[in-house]
Amino acid sequence: MRRVAVLAASGRELAPVRAALETLARRRCGSLWDEVGQAGGVEVHLIKTGMGPAAAAAAAHAVLSDMALDAVVSTGYAGAVGPAGVGAVILGTEILNWTMDHARASFSSDPALLAIAREAADSARVPWSQGAVATVENVVWRAEAKQALGKASGAIAVDMESAAIAQAAAAVGVPFLLVRVVSDRADENLPMDFNLWLTPGGRVRAVAQLVRHPSILRALFQMKRQVEQGAQNLACFFQAWWRLLGQEQASARMHVPAVMGVRSW
Repeated sequence: MRRVAVLAASGRELAPVRAALETLARRRCGSLWDEVGQAGGVEVHLIKTGMGPAAAAAAAHAVLSDMALDAVVSTGYAGAVGPAGVGAVILGTEILNWTMDHARASFSSDPALLAIAREAADSARVPWSQGAVATVENVVWRAEAKQALGKASGAIAVDMESAAIAQAAAAVGVPFLLVRVVSDRADENLPMDFNLWLTPGGRVRAVAQLVRHPSILRALFQMKRQVEQGAQNLACFFQAWWRLLGQEQASARMHVPAVMGVRSW
């Protein structure tokens, strides 16, 4: 049975993947919880990494050290820095590490996994785009900053975890895929600076902003609706992807001799 780990920053971001799984169980993976399920004959491990590159790197290394995997997937929400609309599924062809000032690295999604992902997106009938995705250290919340990042990097979307996960997978030769969904457009500001919530002192300032500006709450509810729309599309994508991945596995068993150490996708 193929074994795939799906990593996301939060439980909410894993929910669209979880919806397509059967027989979920929980186990410890170092300091992390690993939810184990099956879909289409594939053993799936859901890992909540926490937010940001450092947390994602630690979680990815822990998972890859704990078990032999056939693929690692980074999923969750992403901000558009190009023309993709809210709810569009993003298939990352290249993952750009923009967390460093110098010697920026890039990693590629596995071509075979990417091909299955394109077929799944078409089968699920969800809007989708493919292209480079930039990973950054902080939430890019202003429209002008998102658009500037898109122009500078050539990326179509931005997140805070995928490059760290891709780097960990590349270090041990495990195929990687990025599948995310757009939660906010490139031409819109987020309701507030979400970076404030990442530190204790910042949380106090964030609460003070909410008290002084109740309009932020209305914008947050609007963004919640956008996130829910994206989650529905992502769930449809993963239902199709697991089905196609299972078919690929069955085909490989029927037509490809088993060779130690060689993956058929």
